[in-house]
Amino acid sequence: MEILRHTGMRIEELRELGHHSIISYKLPTTGEVIPLLQIAPSKTDQERLLLVSPELADVLSAVISRVRGHDGRVPSIPSYDLHEKVWNPPTPLLYQWPIGGENRTISITTIRQSLNTLLADTGITDAHGQPLTFQPHDFRRIFITDAILNGLPPHIAQVIAGHDHIGTTMGYADPRELHQMGEKSQVASSGRRPDGLQRYYELAL
Repeated sequence: MEILRHTGMRIEELRELGHHSIISYKLPTTGEVIPLLQIAPSKTDQERLLLVSPELADVLSAVISRVRGHDGRVPSIPSYDLHEKVWNPPTPLLYQWPIGGENRTISITTIRQSLNTLLADTGITDAHGQPLTFQPHDFRRIFITDAILNGLPPHIAQVIAGHDHIGTTMGYADPRELHQMGEKSQVASSGRRPDGLQRYYELAL
């Protein structure tokens, strides 16, 4: 849930996230090393890089710690591409777990069910008193809306989200379209800081 919320990535991109997806970039002007998250091409066949915030770094660290084997490495496993209908070569995917004596990728169905199981356990309801239910794509809407409401230029949000058209991005950036959020938007509670958004903007340029 936290990785979806802090990246706005699609569910198929989440399942393809690997240990090798975390890279670093050294700024030529200051020499500062910036951690980046490489998102593999998916729906739009466009690879993109996201700045890793401290909050996202903590979550990625926790995921890697859980999936590491006894040798300290993230196991490389094959995965099936549902869209291309082909098997991908073994890679150190972050979303894997042991089943029947071997590690396999976590399915889309399991991810969807886990999100709503977690929400049900919290007892949180929407503005009408109904239990919240989320789809992974809802966090993409929240991410984009949150970013634009906090000052990120829409054309930069378009690049970060991997949209081909700015109209698609602006269609996401409407609190009224958030899934079952009711009349009162909750996106402002994410804690993303304006200076972090500014760094997105500077790196994108």
